[in-house]
Amino acid sequence: MTTAGEGSTPTALDLLFGPDTDAAETLAGEIWSPDGDQNLGRALGHLPETTRKAAVQEAAITAAALLKVDLIGVLVRGWREYRDIVSAARRTLAAPASTELVSMSAHEVTLDQRPSVNVLVDGQRVATLQLGLSIVFDVNALLLLISGGRLVAVHSGRCEITATLAVQDTDLFVRQAHLDLPGVIPLRRGIRLLPIGEYPVGEYPLGEYTGSEPKGGEYTGSGYQGSQYLAERDGPSAPWWQSARSSPPPDHRI
Repeated sequence: MTTAGEGSTPTALDLLFGPDTDAAETLAGEIWSPDGDQNLGRALGHLPETTRKAAVQEAAITAAALLKVDLIGVLVRGWREYRDIVSAARRTLAAPASTELVSMSAHEVTLDQRPSVNVLVDGQRVATLQLGLSIVFDVNALLLLISGGRLVAVHSGRCEITATLAVQDTDLFVRQAHLDLPGVIPLRRGIRLLPIGEYPVGEYPLGEYTGSEPKGGEYTGSGYQGSQYLAERDGPSAPWWQSARSSPPPDHRI
């Protein structure tokens, strides 16, 4: 199931499939459909039906795991690219106990990932399932409080998220959700806004939260590419998916 339960953070998987849907099963159904991925179907056509079904199911399970992208982590990584936020973080880090308010106009943060899943039978690759994950955050009325080089409060902010999942270059799922940012970003310990090397040695312990985006992804627009930064958050997020607006997949077949 794809529910973002207690202690977890909202992910692209939650947004795309909702809290009451088995994402892997849904993906497997799309792939296994007679009008689905014909390339995969032809590649597996010579195998026994039981083997074909097992291969499709395993590919779908792996694909679902790749979609566990932390949405709030992506958004914060995008903010780390803004000069005003980075400058305020450095000033407050240099002046202990100081705080700064940063107001940001409407802006967009985007993420584009294109992971792939290789289907192996008896150790041989027989097909490749190509995914495309696009996430767009439209942010308005944002007011951030920064102290000690960390984001310590979100006083205001609204965000519309649109997530699109493509399989073999064809859009299968498009979902939207509205977030009131002060309600979904837990900040008891704050979120680091600068590379770890800029903080005093030993100030922060190892083993902090590092996000969950698939490797090899590419952020566009105001996003950040790579894993130099570590975010630290605690506590569950609000049940944001309850306000999600679902868009049916377009009338198509792969």
